[in-house]
Amino acid sequence: MHFLTSVLKSIEPRVDDDFVDRLNYYYTTGVIIMMAILVSAKQYAGHPIECWVPAQFTKAMEQYAENYCWIQNTYWVPFDDFIPQQIDDREERQIGYYQWVPFVLAIEALMFYVPTSVWRFMNAQSGINVLGVLELATDPRNIEPQNRLYTVNVLSRHIDDALRYQREYSRRERSVYLWAFVRIGKLYGAYVTLIYCFVKSLYFVNVFGQFFLLNRFLASESTAFLGAGVIMNLLQGIEWQNSGVFPRVTLCDFDIRVLGNLHRHTVQCVLVINMFTEKIFLFLWLWFLILAFLTFANLLYWMLTVLIPSLRVAFIKRALDMSDAPPDSKKDWKHLSNFVDHYLRPDGVFLLRMVSNHTGNMLCNELIFSLWTRYREMHKMPKAAVLVDSVDTLNKQQTMANERSSFGPSTPTGEGGEPPASRSTTPLSNAGKVFTTPKNFSTPPPPPSMTRQAAKPIKEPPLTSARPRRKQKGSDDEVVQMQFV
Repeated sequence: MHFLTSVLKSIEPRVDDDFVDRLNYYYTTGVIIMMAILVSAKQYAGHPIECWVPAQFTKAMEQYAENYCWIQNTYWVPFDDFIPQQIDDREERQIGYYQWVPFVLAIEALMFYVPTSVWRFMNAQSGINVLGVLELATDPRNIEPQNRLYTVNVLSRHIDDALRYQREYSRRERSVYLWAFVRIGKLYGAYVTLIYCFVKSLYFVNVFGQFFLLNRFLASESTAFLGAGVIMNLLQGIEWQNSGVFPRVTLCDFDIRVLGNLHRHTVQCVLVINMFTEKIFLFLWLWFLILAFLTFANLLYWMLTVLIPSLRVAFIKRALDMSDAPPDSKKDWKHLSNFVDHYLRPDGVFLLRMVSNHTGNMLCNELIFSLWTRYREMHKMPKAAVLVDSVDTLNKQQTMANERSSFGPSTPTGEGGEPPASRSTTPLSNAGKVFTTPKNFSTPPPPPSMTRQAAKPIKEPPLTSARPRRKQKGSDDEVVQMQFV
C-alpha cells in the first residue's frame, strides 16, 4: 500500500513545469490508463467475442471455439466476396490487434510519462532548485506584502548564489574539453534551459510517434493513415462492412481431431470489443493531433523567449519598467544587456519566466528588481565586500519596531480586546503540504510579522531635570522623546 501511494504521489503534477507539460504527462496519461482499464474489464470480465457454431456443438465445444478464435486471431472478408480457399490468403486478412489493445494503451501511457521523468532527474543535477523556488513563490500567503518581501529576499539570495556558482564553474572549466551536454549547459549558464527545451522536444517526438504507432498497430490495407481514413469513411457514410476498419463480424478457422482425422471448421464471430476500440482510438487520434500542435507551439515559444538574447532583454526591461525602481536606477539601463547576458544568463531568465507564469507579474517584478539591485551593488562595491540585501525594507521595518518597543508602545488589540495572533514561523506550505526551505537557500531572518518578539524591559532613568526635544518626523505615532541631563 505504501508503494502504491508513493507511485501515485510521484505521478501528481508539480509546479516546475507548465500547462502543456501537464497535458502530456498527467492528463493524457490518466485518460489512456482509464481507457486501458475499460478495455481490460470488457475483455477479461465480459464476453469480447461471440461465435456462431454448428448446432451439434455442445456448450463446451462452443466455449472452446470462442477461446481459440480469440487467441489465434480472426480474419475479415467482405460479405459480398467469397471466402478465399487458400490458407495463405486467409492469413493475410487476419486481424491480430484486439487482444493487445490494453497493453498497447499501457505502453502509450508510459511513453507520455518518460519525458517528465527525464526532466525531474536532470533538473536535480542543475544546482538550481527550480521546484523549491516555484513552490515558495506560489505560496498563497505571499499575497500579504511583508510575506511577499520576505519571499522575494529568500528567492533572490538563492538565485544569486546559484548563478554565481554557474559563473565560477564556467571560469574553471573554460579550458577543458566540453564533451558532455551537461557541461556545455553549465558553462554557458543555459543548463536548465537546454534541458527544458530538450524535454519539450521529447514531448513533441512522443506525440508525433504515437501516430505511427497507431497506424502500424491498427490500420488496414484500405487506410493509408488510421485516423484520417476512419474520419473520411464516417464523412462519406462508409461502414465497417466495406472499409474493414475495426470490423465487428469476422471469420475464424480451427481444426478438430476426430478419430485420428482433422476436421476444419469455419465459424462466424462477432468482435464486440471492436465497438469500444474504434471509439477509443478515434478519440486518441484526434487528441494526439491537438496535443501535437499545442506541444510544438509551446516548444517554439520557450525556445524563442529564452534562447534569443533580444527577447530576454525585453522581458527583463519590461519587468523593471513596471517595478518600483528608484529614479537613479534609470541611469543604469545601459548596463541592462550585461545584466541579462552575463549575470542572469539563460537559466536565470528561464527561472524568472517560470515564476511569472505561475505567480503573475507582481512577485516576479519585485524579484527581478531585487536581483537588479544586487547586480548594481555588486559592481559598485569591492570584490571582497559582502553583498547587501536588495530588499532593505525589512531592515527598516525591524528598526522601527525596535524603536517602538524601546518606548513601550501599547500592544494592538484585535476583536474582543485580545492581541491578534502573529504569524507562525512554520515553513511555507503549498496546497496543504509542508514546504521545507531547500538546503541551497540561505534564509535571512523572517520579517516582524512572521515572528513573535519579546518586548525589552525599559530601564528607568534617574530622576533629574529634563528638557523636551522636538518630535521625530520619521515615526508613525509622533513619539515625544525626552533627553535627560
